Amino acid sequence: MQTDSTSTLNSRSLRAAREEKGMSLRTAAARSGIDPGHLSKVERGEKQLSLDALYRLALVVGLSELAGHLKPLLPPAPEQAAAG
Repeated sequence: MQTDSTSTLNSRSLRAAREEKGMSLRTAAARSGIDPGHLSKVERGEKQLSLDALYRLALVVGLSELAGHLKPLLPPAPEQAAAG
């Protein structure tokens, strides 16, 4: 059983983190590159985000621990792959 913060992540946590930052849904969506309608459905628990989109949103709303857990799961960025 997981005991870290990612085990309790849910759509309400994302909304709470966004609201805690004083950020509107549209602003968070724009900054993370997510369609506002899709993000609204995610926050209502009706849709899910890809790992990449969740990572970007976590960075935007200040969930740095979550972003840190997600980053190793993402494919390398094109510029990193070319340099490697």
